[in-house]
Amino acid sequence: MKFTYFLFFINFSLIVSAQDITVISGDFKKLENISEYNLVFDYSDLTVTEFESEEAYLQKTMLEKEQVKPGNARVFREEWFGDRVYRYEPRYIKAFNEYFKKGEVKVIKDRPDLPFTMKIHTTEIYPGYNNGFIRKSGNLEVTILIYETGNIENILFSASIVDVECTYAGDKATLEGFDFHQGERIAYGYWNLAKFFAKQLRRGIKYN
Repeated sequence: MKFTYFLFFINFSLIVSAQDITVISGDFKKLENISEYNLVFDYSDLTVTEFESEEAYLQKTMLEKEQVKPGNARVFREEWFGDRVYRYEPRYIKAFNEYFKKGEVKVIKDRPDLPFTMKIHTTEIYPGYNNGFIRKSGNLEVTILIYETGNIENILFSASIVDVECTYAGDKATLEGFDFHQGERIAYGYWNLAKFFAKQLRRGIKYN
């Protein structure tokens, strides 16, 4: 049993360390007095790995699914967009807020009355796959911007985060290796992203 936990710990560590952050502008120190963020998600100009566009990926996948069973294409397209609100965003919010156990910093979706906004702009998704025999994790690339809510030009901080692995990382909603649903796989990417960025933020503003 101890060996199993040891392997899981190593696996989790590799997942977290695979992510890479590049600060584009600003500094974490500018954020040290902010305790709450209005949180927004942006999927504009999204690309899917190995495809010219998001729509090209959707059309190809919808055709394949419709050939398997009539109606599957419609379900797939609806879930592709619906999972953003239903799976991805709640997973990010939960993981980020739980990381700050004392509530030092929190994100709250759609609170434009708050002075500062954190925008999660997803720029690329690789959905991965799991057919029960062969599995490959998905991957995310995002840009995070933090700016004055009433003045989007006043950017306090921005960073690019790449190689965010979409795989199980401690959330018990789905057991490791059983993420057959594409939306669930991708949602784990947002879970990992939130934990990673929260950790970088804590270090940057030096919360104990």
